[in-house]
Amino acid sequence: MKMKKSKSGGSFASGALKMGSNQAALCAAAVLIAVLVNLILAKLPTTYTQFDLSDNGFFTLSQQSEEICENLEQDVTLYLIAENGAENSSVVSLLDRYKAAGSRIRVEQVDPVLYPAFTAQYTDAAVSDNSVIVVSGSRSKVVDYSSIFVTDYSSFYTTGQTSTSFDGEGTITSAIAYVTTDDLPIVYTLEGHGESPLSDTLQAMIAKDNYTLTGLSLMSDGGVPDDCSALLIVSPVTDLSEKELTSILTYMENGGSVILFFDYATGSKPNFDTLLENYGLRLVNGVVVERDGSHYFSSGYYHYLLPDLQQHETTSSLISGKQYVLVPQATVIEETESHRSTLNITPILTSTADSYAKFNAETASTMEKEEGDIDGPFNVGVVVTEAANGGEAKMICYSSSLMLDETVDALVSGGNTDLLLSTLGWTCGQEASMSIHAKTVDAEKLVVPAANANLWSVVLVIGLPLFFLLAGAIVVLDRRKK
Repeated sequence: MKMKKSKSGGSFASGALKMGSNQAALCAAAVLIAVLVNLILAKLPTTYTQFDLSDNGFFTLSQQSEEICENLEQDVTLYLIAENGAENSSVVSLLDRYKAAGSRIRVEQVDPVLYPAFTAQYTDAAVSDNSVIVVSGSRSKVVDYSSIFVTDYSSFYTTGQTSTSFDGEGTITSAIAYVTTDDLPIVYTLEGHGESPLSDTLQAMIAKDNYTLTGLSLMSDGGVPDDCSALLIVSPVTDLSEKELTSILTYMENGGSVILFFDYATGSKPNFDTLLENYGLRLVNGVVVERDGSHYFSSGYYHYLLPDLQQHETTSSLISGKQYVLVPQATVIEETESHRSTLNITPILTSTADSYAKFNAETASTMEKEEGDIDGPFNVGVVVTEAANGGEAKMICYSSSLMLDETVDALVSGGNTDLLLSTLGWTCGQEASMSIHAKTVDAEKLVVPAANANLWSVVLVIGLPLFFLLAGAIVVLDRRKK
């Protein structure tokens, strides 16, 4: 007996086969599309395919770097010196972001095993793996791997710990600026009056910004050199001579720039006073005490000011970045009652109306306000400009050199260093300040003004325990009712 084939069964089998074929085709198409997408994405810079989720913007270029890269007028090549397969992923990712930031930037990898003589055309020294050589035209600069990842051993012998920071952006941006700039600014630091020296760290930051620092003795050198972009004077102990005063005034009258850091002192310096008064300023020798809790450092350091930053080219980047500046033991800078109408005097760091100045700070037994103390607000940072022969004379005066102390600067996460570098950029006519700090791999410090510290102390020490006690009491009472 012959069995008849079911039409419905044949139709079902045919339909299933057709559906299976469609699914296979769709899977094949999906795999093909995924492969193509991956191939395309692999050719794109990581700035378009990876996102920086680190707390401190580990791989994100700052505004300064982006501006420099966007405004390049000549080609720059970044050579990564690394063996194939042994590239540092952090350095590679950073270089990709530079490539995306400017159309004139090119990134190339050079394997030192395959091309052992390559680095010799730029330096006689040995170049570490994963270093970067920045080249533009005939100028070049080696950014060694040890300056990209910096290990600090300063506290190793006391705590047994080291800290590591990533300074890739700061060093590479500095190198790009160096190889594309012919006229690098020279900053002279005045010597011969017991001036305070700059720390090695601060000098390194200034050098990273491509400023050349050199000492200047006006008594022996005979005058301020013509190539002086700015004259830096830090906390002189003794006074200027008449000859030195004349040299500085002549320099200013010809469009020079002077940056001054003074401190509270009991001795008089009449020639320094004359220099300031010639530009409409006067020091009032009292230590500023701040009683506004949001404007002094925590733990009762009323004489460690967190001043208001007034809008100016030197402070704009700090204001936009919501950075603090810490000014310890500041004295008062006043505008003289009468001065030339051609002077433009602009306060940039100011205390609040709750501040006062103590005139017997060296003998005072209390920081509380006493009879004879004068009320604020006060200026502790002032800028003066005036049209001059050959350009514009610039003077900027700060009333505490302790701002430059490394420990003080660390309390505000480098805000004081940023202010100094911004000041140098303004006085030297640099369009973009490169105050780019190394990004620590460790936990960063949190700056908390006294008022906020007191509030959180109350919340954590009293508020939270009371909350939990109250919540516990409510729960107990509720259970008893049941």
